[in-house]
Amino acid sequence: MPSIDAAITPRDIEINPGAAAEFDPRGAGQVLLHESRNAALSTLDPGGFPYGVVTNILPDYDGSPVFFTARLALHARNIAADDRVSLALAGFDRPDALTQPRMTLVGHAKRVGPERMEALSARYAARFPKAKLYLQLPDAALFRIEVLGVTVGGGPGRNASDIGFDAYRIDLAGAEGLIAAEGAVLAELNAAPARLGEMAVGAGAAAGRWKAIALDPAGLVLASGERLLRLDLPERVVTAEGFMAAAARMAGG
Repeated sequence: MPSIDAAITPRDIEINPGAAAEFDPRGAGQVLLHESRNAALSTLDPGGFPYGVVTNILPDYDGSPVFFTARLALHARNIAADDRVSLALAGFDRPDALTQPRMTLVGHAKRVGPERMEALSARYAARFPKAKLYLQLPDAALFRIEVLGVTVGGGPGRNASDIGFDAYRIDLAGAEGLIAAEGAVLAELNAAPARLGEMAVGAGAAAGRWKAIALDPAGLVLASGERLLRLDLPERVVTAEGFMAAAARMAGG
């Protein structure tokens, strides 16, 4: 049976894990998936060359990457012909990207259907407020990547070659009620901004005007200006009530 990363051709050089520097690929990948605003998206151009663009990135409820494109765009044309894509995430604002965690995902880009477009558009606009302008375009579309392979590196001597996307996938079983109540739960959390600030500072972030913008059964995403912060819940929850109770414990209340 092929491995989860069969879509990425393995290296022809053996890596000695014992010689690598200490590195947490799951933690680093979670931060990149949930706290990155931008990523480099590559599609297959009809001429044979990879075609790369910088795009906004949004994690779906299960952690799968979602991105926007107008159907007029060249990469939308490429996806229509061949939906294999690659997505690269990194701290693009850092002075030396090669010394920072980086993540590459490959898979199939599937257009979000009308049954999910409204909910994901609202989630996207909460992350990118100016998106309200272009999400209304007649050819606006959201695509979700069905991830087949992933590689994560933390810098020189910090490569993770044996991790698959299941390490980052969020279990949504039984959480339909929580997902449906996302807007109401976020509104209730945002009614107590001081508590959100306490949660952010408790997680090591700087003080600021933090706002809750997304949730899932395993965590909460806060935003303050351009900064995003992913907070893991103390336990998995599947109801709105359970989420609020877990958030209260995180805030020390």
